Amino acid sequence: MNKSDILKAQSPAALAEEYIVKSIWSNRFPVGSELPAERDLADIIGVTRTTLREVLQRLARDGWLNIQHGKATRVNDIWETAGPNIIGTLISLDSSITPIVINNVVSLRTRMAEYYIPEAIKLDAEKSASIFDNLANLEDTAEFFAEFDYNLYRKFTFVADKPVYGLILNSFRDLYHQVASLFFSDPVARKLTLDFYQGLKMACEASDYQKASEFMVNNRHNSTKIWAQMLSNFPNNFFE
Repeated sequence: MNKSDILKAQSPAALAEEYIVKSIWSNRFPVGSELPAERDLADIIGVTRTTLREVLQRLARDGWLNIQHGKATRVNDIWETAGPNIIGTLISLDSSITPIVINNVVSLRTRMAEYYIPEAIKLDAEKSASIFDNLANLEDTAEFFAEFDYNLYRKFTFVADKPVYGLILNSFRDLYHQVASLFFSDPVARKLTLDFYQGLKMACEASDYQKASEFMVNNRHNSTKIWAQMLSNFPNNFFE
């Protein structure tokens, strides 16, 4: 890591965070290793110990580090300790993992929904159908589709009495919107998804959770084909 890369940061705290995160990712500070003493690390980065301490605490909350009173700060394996909130950071560190991240996010959302949306219809078909009240007003743009899609899947979690699933969606809301906006930039994707929404709405109105499951599986197959084409020509700077 050279100095010019580090100086892209806009504040002492951001500079320190960028230095430590990039050092962990590049194995300068390998998983399981101890960070240098606070005084030494602050001198290396060029920030105060107070600023460094605040950054270390934040990185520990995000899962990058393990801080224990009276012991050296250790580097965690983020794949075991971190949450979805660091996905954006990982992509900025290595854009080559973007297709994997997108596939994982889409798969997680879809597979969860294939379970809880039929459950929602079984529990309260009328309330499930009401989620589509504004469908007729959905504008044919990527941004409107992305927002509608996020809200639809999130609202269903509460009808299904699965609020933790709603929290999971919340945890990567920004990424969800970015990915969905890319997907819905394709008019074919918007048309297929609109057909899916309309079919799912009819299933809710008919209290037919099994039909809803069929619509969801078909939508997954259709979406997978579109994603395969998009990811083969994915722009490296999409998340910048």
